[in-house]
Amino acid sequence: MSHMGGLGACLCILLTAGLGACARQQVDRARASESLLASRVDGLVAPLVAAHEFSGAIVLMRGGETVYRRGFGMANHEAGVAFTPDTPSDGGSLAKTFTAAGVWWLASEGRLDLDAPVVRYVPEYPHARTTVRHLLAHSNGLPPYYGFFDPHFARDEVRTTVGLLRVVARHAPEPAFEPGTMFEYSNLGFDAAALVIERVSGQSYDAFVKARFLERLGMRATFGRPGRFADWPGVRTRGYRWTAGSWADNDVIDMEAFLGASNLYFSAVDLARWGDANAAGTALPAAVVEAGRTHIDIRGGHSGITGLSWYCDAAGVRCYYTGDNNAFYSFVYWDRVNRVSVAFVSNSSIPWWKRIGLQRGLVAAFESSPGPIDDSTRFARLESKTHPALAGTYDVPTLGAVTITADPEGLGFRVGASLRFALFPVSEEVFYVPGLDYFVAFSGGHPPATLHVRSMQLDVAGRRR
Repeated sequence: MSHMGGLGACLCILLTAGLGACARQQVDRARASESLLASRVDGLVAPLVAAHEFSGAIVLMRGGETVYRRGFGMANHEAGVAFTPDTPSDGGSLAKTFTAAGVWWLASEGRLDLDAPVVRYVPEYPHARTTVRHLLAHSNGLPPYYGFFDPHFARDEVRTTVGLLRVVARHAPEPAFEPGTMFEYSNLGFDAAALVIERVSGQSYDAFVKARFLERLGMRATFGRPGRFADWPGVRTRGYRWTAGSWADNDVIDMEAFLGASNLYFSAVDLARWGDANAAGTALPAAVVEAGRTHIDIRGGHSGITGLSWYCDAAGVRCYYTGDNNAFYSFVYWDRVNRVSVAFVSNSSIPWWKRIGLQRGLVAAFESSPGPIDDSTRFARLESKTHPALAGTYDVPTLGAVTITADPEGLGFRVGASLRFALFPVSEEVFYVPGLDYFVAFSGGHPPATLHVRSMQLDVAGRRR
């Protein structure tokens, strides 16, 4: 018995030592992996920082654990406040992912009907035939730009969603098109959807988002901005552009008290948590995710945006969204298969063409598709008077026939016989397609012979027919 007991003790010691060595090896491998990841990310961002094209913060998560977090540059140069992963920054359209989630959640509880007219919940809404679903689908016919409202408000007058809708009722009493028949990216539509949330839930939009999402997911730095800069809590993160050797102001606009489409402030840490919760399936009840994961029908077609306001791959397991507001640009990506989350916020007017390269590069740092973009192609610089010459049909790999149209409404982008999407010039070289999240450029003479399309999933070029 004593001999067996001694042998058992020896085996126990050997087993314990082996397990300890195995655990140390796992820790060493994890540290080496994180070190390699940090090296990749730092190498990707360093040129942008050196060129004064990126200040902000980046956070990457895997399996619910943070594996990279770092701030770059300044959040407020005047106050001398550095950017950190916990610094709140203007999230632009990323607010739409919360608004859509809130609407679908209330619908799943039977508290609102997506196909009911908006006026059932918001009597101030000016168009009787518009449904809640039309708001989420960007198919409502509201004025698409906030600039429409500038002549109707004093410079020191706070603008609320109700105030904006009253202006629409007076000056655009009929929608620009029949709701549900075409796509037009709509910020005011999501502000109105946030009003629906308020009227149905009995809570302010801020309180609803905090109770349903922020507190539960540990998003402690996220908040809805006050309308007046003078009422800001603490030091405000400001927007800048590097011009003539120094940082110049390129900030957001004062007096904006509307929420739903934008005006939520997030830290990179909080955005990464939001991405991780979606990857883990804990952001929303499963029934809500299932109901909102598909695209909303628009006259037999749809945009690239799901009901829950994400751009996703064909399987719906790798999704992302972005936010853009003057100097501010934000991004969150999540991968349900590998439970990966990538997030960054910035206040430095990142050049348009480099945004997609940064996004893809950060995702690729996890050794996942898609890979980095080849930036060697020289693109045509185009003045507005030359834009009509871009019209034509291009044969583009993966997409097929892509038609660029030029009409009094501006440039349009259509894949095959699908919906028409607006093609907006955002620089002398780059165009953007909201609803598909495509970055577009041209090359090869005048008129250009080649159309280039880039996104999180694409990096293709096609020839003009």
